[in-house]
Amino acid sequence: MAKGISKERSPANAIILTTEAHLSANAQTSWPHRFIGGALCLDFVNTIDLPGTPKERNLLADYDALIAWSVARGAMPTATAEKLLRLAKAAPTEAGNVLADALALRGTIRQLAETAQTHGELSPLLPSINAHLAHLTFPPRLLSREPGGASYDLPGQNLAEPLWPVLWTLSTLLVSDDLGKLGSCHAHDCQAIFIDHTNNRSRIWCASDLCGNRERVRRAYRAKQVKGTSPDSR
Repeated sequence: MAKGISKERSPANAIILTTEAHLSANAQTSWPHRFIGGALCLDFVNTIDLPGTPKERNLLADYDALIAWSVARGAMPTATAEKLLRLAKAAPTEAGNVLADALALRGTIRQLAETAQTHGELSPLLPSINAHLAHLTFPPRLLSREPGGASYDLPGQNLAEPLWPVLWTLSTLLVSDDLGKLGSCHAHDCQAIFIDHTNNRSRIWCASDLCGNRERVRRAYRAKQVKGTSPDSR
């Protein structure tokens, strides 16, 4: 996955947005990875780092991390996030249930994305998505945000609100031509998912300057090792 920082940090240290005082100041700087999915719902999927490897990290370790991601991604304004953090503090069990739903939804979206890449049948996965969509209202109005763009004007009254933008953008993706343009990073330990907008579907890295460079160095090192152990090199 494309990392925005080079220093390894645990989710607890990397995500500083655990108190209302830190929320506004650090929302745009504390998230440890770039957003490379091309859609909010895909960036949500990519909140598991190095999946299936010994170094796998769940970047949504708790409800506060879910809020931190939502603010950093521009899915909600900081005022909404502050309200939801207060609600979560007053209702930790409910917040934990929302987090469990979020992780289950993340897994389902990854399955959808991987199935779409192989032109498989999506219908078995749609009931789960429809069950989530049944609880949604129409998308709210948009608010401008700095340094540009917009965020959803969420009310901050329901602990499940961080999932709403994920579902809104997912439903848009599923009925768009972009569904046929999904790709995955070819780095052996990444698997980040993105929309490939290149003309010939040639994108193979989540970020060429990060996973791309790292993988090229790894392959060159392996090739050098193989050459060094070949009979001709003795």
